[in-house]
Amino acid sequence: MDKRAARRGGWRWNTLYILYACAMVGLICLLFTLRAGAIGWLRYVGWALFVVSAALGWLPILAFRQHGRVAQGKSYMHTTALVTSGLYAVVRHPQYLASDFLATAVMCILQHWAAYLAGVVAVAANHITMATADRALVAKFGEPYREYMHRIPRWNLLVGLWRWLHHRTG
Repeated sequence: MDKRAARRGGWRWNTLYILYACAMVGLICLLFTLRAGAIGWLRYVGWALFVVSAALGWLPILAFRQHGRVAQGKSYMHTTALVTSGLYAVVRHPQYLASDFLATAVMCILQHWAAYLAGVVAVAANHITMATADRALVAKFGEPYREYMHRIPRWNLLVGLWRWLHHRTG
């Protein structure tokens, strides 16, 4: 029964990942096919979020390569050490946050109902996968990851920055 439940759960998560991927691909396609929205300042906010998204998406790769004890020839995803410095001292999932920023950026740039729909689907699926990632990381790293979860917010950049600054000055 446990194996059957695990297969069903895996199917649900695979479906969620496919839904997330389709929503994100849809957003990128819309970005290249639709005209930018009419509200100028919102477009600028969108492009700023786009740049922040790129940084939050790429910097963790460097952090994992430097501090995650990744074996030679392996993907940065195959860390053997818990990374809690750099961006990971502010939020637990900067790459997932980057995805949220990217979806929000496209919504701000396009200001179109299709972008809003795809963006909401992408962000919702992304937040569910963050919770799944936390469970997997607890299984991988155990108690040190649980302690890390209590100190560092999952995705809230403002809370994470506040705590980080408070910790450094306190």
